[in-house]
Amino acid sequence: MTVGWRMERRDIEIFLTVAEELHFSRAAGRLHVTPARVTQSIKLMERRIGAALFERTSRRVALTPIGQRLYDDLRPAHEQLVAGIERAMHAGREVRGSLRVGFAGAAAGQFILAVTRRFTAT
Repeated sequence: MTVGWRMERRDIEIFLTVAEELHFSRAAGRLHVTPARVTQSIKLMERRIGAALFERTSRRVALTPIGQRLYDDLRPAHEQLVAGIERAMHAGREVRGSLRVGFAGAAAGQFILAVTRRFTAT
C-alpha cells in the first residue's frame, strides 16, 4: 500500500513531540513554533489519516490507540533518521583541508592569525 500524500519531517516532529508532552502548548514551546501551527499540523495529519490521533478535552490530551500505534511506528524511524544526519554532519566536519600561507614582514602576522582562526573554526 502506498500513501497518497507526503508527511513532512516537521509534521512528524510535531506529532512525536505532542505525543511525548501530551500538551499542545508545551510541544509548541519545545519546537519553537506557535500552538496554532501545532494544532494545524495535527488536524491535517488526522484528516489525511482518517482518524483521531489524540483525544482532547479542555483538561487533558491523550493518544488514541491509532495515535499510539503511529507513535510506536514513527519514533524509532525518526531516531534513526536524526542519528544518520548527525553522523553525516560529524563526518563532514572531520573532513579538513589544508591551508598553506606565506608572508613577508611582521605586519601581516596579525592578519594571518585571524585568517587561520577563521579557517579552523569552519
